[in-house]
Amino acid sequence: MDTQPELIEAIGRARAGSGQRIRELLQSSPRRAHVLLRASIRRGLLTAGRPVEEQNLIMSMMMSRNSIRSALTMLGAEGLIERRQKVGTSVVASISELPLLELLPVGGWTRAEEDPERPSVALEISELERGTVFADEHIRSRLDIDDERVLMREDLVTRGGEPLGVLVGYYPISAPDLLVGDDDRDAQLNAMRQVALSHVEATVEAVNCDERTAKVLKVAVGAAILVRETVVHGADGRPTMLAYGHYRGDRVALWAKHDDVPAMLHTHDPGR
Repeated sequence: MDTQPELIEAIGRARAGSGQRIRELLQSSPRRAHVLLRASIRRGLLTAGRPVEEQNLIMSMMMSRNSIRSALTMLGAEGLIERRQKVGTSVVASISELPLLELLPVGGWTRAEEDPERPSVALEISELERGTVFADEHIRSRLDIDDERVLMREDLVTRGGEPLGVLVGYYPISAPDLLVGDDDRDAQLNAMRQVALSHVEATVEAVNCDERTAKVLKVAVGAAILVRETVVHGADGRPTMLAYGHYRGDRVALWAKHDDVPAMLHTHDPGR
């Protein structure tokens, strides 16, 4: 298209059903169609129970039929939509947006300052395992300790009963005792959440799910999961917790917001 008015006119003709010049308007990219439809489900634009009509998607997204069909097939494989003959296609699941740089909103806790675009998601937590374990070089380095052992807690995170992730937390042996009786577990977690923090570090990578975690999360062995390593620093700057969240890649998205992003610095000419 040479001009914006010409593009707008052509889109109008295509959406009106003329089909004129439709091929040059439609994008052909299953990847882009999939990520945009998945984002629409994640942000609540496509909600559970809502019918999804292929032709409407073609015209609203200006994507080729093959691209839309491929994207819907991928979403179906992820369990987000269901396609039934003579009934149609509908959204059957949601994606939970969890904070990347904050503690999870579990046990009735939410962020002190809510983001209206991303309100806290109500999650449940249940203990899987706890004890003292050997602290390898990596754990000692991240927690800045010399102790040979650390406290460890492993919990299952669910939303409405559906498993979303497994949390593994390592704490210095000098930390408040998190290995108390079940009746005091919530009190200890609440006490930890009230401790003032200075900053949080987070690293996210995609890995293939192992057999044991797959069984807990109810996903296939080898399915893609998100692993978030988090180091929480107390008000004095010292690390207080090293945690690993293993989240279902088909049900969880991690988000972060930063109000002061520094500009990039150009250091060399890549053409030289």
